[in-house]
Amino acid sequence: MVATAAAPVKIVVRLSYLECDSRPSALARVLYKSPRVALVSCDIAPESAQDQLTERWLCDKITVSPSGHSTDWYETGLELSVFGIPDGAFTVAGVSDQPDDAGLRWLVACAHWVPMDLPIHFLLIAPKSCHERLRRLIRKMPFTQRFHLCAKIEKAPGLLASSSVAVITEWSSELQRRSCMQCLAVGVPLLGVDAGLIRQVIQPEVNGVLLAANDPEPLAQSIFELFEDKERQAVLSAGARRSARQWPSMQQQLLEMRSAFEQILVER
Repeated sequence: MVATAAAPVKIVVRLSYLECDSRPSALARVLYKSPRVALVSCDIAPESAQDQLTERWLCDKITVSPSGHSTDWYETGLELSVFGIPDGAFTVAGVSDQPDDAGLRWLVACAHWVPMDLPIHFLLIAPKSCHERLRRLIRKMPFTQRFHLCAKIEKAPGLLASSSVAVITEWSSELQRRSCMQCLAVGVPLLGVDAGLIRQVIQPEVNGVLLAANDPEPLAQSIFELFEDKERQAVLSAGARRSARQWPSMQQQLLEMRSAFEQILVER
C-alpha cells in the first residue's frame, strides 16, 4: 500500500461493503489521503456511507455505487447429494480455509445437542489437509453419517448458498465474506459468531442469529429452532434478501470502475 501511494501514477481504490471498517487503520488512511489516489469507490449503501467511511478519512474522494443487487452471476442451486446428503435434508453448511478450523470444530461440537433422529445434515467445507482432524472429531459424535466433508473450497459460496442455513465464523477470510454475501442475496439465513464486523452484517431476527463461538449448545438450539419453525425460517430468508438490496449489481460496479478509469485518463 505504501509503495502504491508513492508510485508516479493515479490509482483507484475499490472498497467492498463487506470489508469496510468505521475506523480505518493508520496505513489505510495514508493510502486514502495520498494525492496519488484519485478516487475511492465503495458499494456501501448511501445512508450508511458516512457512518462507515467518514469525510475526515476520504475528503471528497469517495463515490458510492447505486444499489440494485443482482444474483444473476451467482452459482446457486448446487446439488448437495453428491456429498452424500439426502435430497430434501435440512443442511447446515460451514466453511474454513484456514489451518485453524476452530469454526468447524464449533459446528461439529453442536451436534451433541441436535436431535439426530431428524433429517439434519452438516456440510463441512475445508482443505483436504484438515479432513483427518475433522474426522477424528466426527467419530466422537452420534450419527456420524450426518456429517459430510468437502474439499472444494472454491465452490464454498455456492454450496453455502444452496444449503438451508449457513454458519459464518471468520470475517478476516475473504472466502467467508463472499459466502456471506451470496447467502444473504439468495435468502439463506445466517448463524454467525458474535464478533467484529460480522455484527454489522448479520442482524438478529432480521437475516440471522448471532452466537457466542465458545458455546456450541446455543448454536444447536438455533439450528433446531429453524428446522422446526418454517415460518421463522421464511422470515429470516426474506430479511436476508432485503439486506442484500443495498449492494450494487456486478454490472453497476464494472461500469463505475470503467467510468473512473476513463476520468483519470482524460485528466492525464
